[in-house]
Amino acid sequence: MGELQRVYVHIGPPKSGTTFLQNVLFANKDALAAADVVLPAQDWPAHRRACVRLMQRSAETPPTAAAGDAPRDPWDRLVAQARRSGAQTAVLTAEQLSVAEPHAIGALVESFAPAQIHVVYSARDLASVVPADWQTRLRNRKAPTWREFCDAVRDPGGPHSLGGAFWQHQDPGLVLPRWLQHVPPQRVHVVTVPRSGSDPGLLWGRFCAVVGLDPAQYSLDVPRSNASLGGVEAEVLRRLTARVADRLSVPVYTDLVKIFVAREVLERREQSFRLVLPEAEHAW
Repeated sequence: MGELQRVYVHIGPPKSGTTFLQNVLFANKDALAAADVVLPAQDWPAHRRACVRLMQRSAETPPTAAAGDAPRDPWDRLVAQARRSGAQTAVLTAEQLSVAEPHAIGALVESFAPAQIHVVYSARDLASVVPADWQTRLRNRKAPTWREFCDAVRDPGGPHSLGGAFWQHQDPGLVLPRWLQHVPPQRVHVVTVPRSGSDPGLLWGRFCAVVGLDPAQYSLDVPRSNASLGGVEAEVLRRLTARVADRLSVPVYTDLVKIFVAREVLERREQSFRLVLPEAEHAW
């Protein structure tokens, strides 16, 4: 068995093709293993939980389990699985890592030492990201109007405001310096996301070019996810969310609104019109 040499950490951010890449990666897990690449954890939910657990650790938490102990922490289990695989390359992917604090990033680097850590950030044009991010808020119990959201993004205020939270993910000038405290710049990679409607194979090919994979060796036959809503459909979802979000528990809201109404009803309609960022907002 070989030793782990390098770890590619794909940190998103949200609305930059992350779900598509994750679906392709996990659908091709066996093919990746045959190419000496491990995607640790049993499945995507377990993989995500491990990465989120890393971010929840305090600055004082040891990065790994004590020697000889069976890993109990989800993050420690993920690291142990990657090391035991015998693969020379590991891939991690979780858009939540785009807002990881420096101490969590340091713990990640230390967990995999002496393997090289590479960071992969996928950058998408903001004119596409802003409406996509607004719709994600509507699916997750928030109900700002389209105008309110645009105003908040343009003038964000503090980091915990509506607009500030957007930029914490979407501004590489905020995201990447945190990683550069622990990862040298030559190992930080920015993948540009093709414009909406492009062949999804373009994004996969660009990702593979960074990781060192042959994109033609992997199937892209994965379910489409996170379909955009038309302007009218998004406004219907917004008004419904505004009325019921505070009256429903998270599981009930997820089942009734996020899955049934948004995905099973609104996404399946013939969409009214494509929501775009107004030209008046393009200057910033």
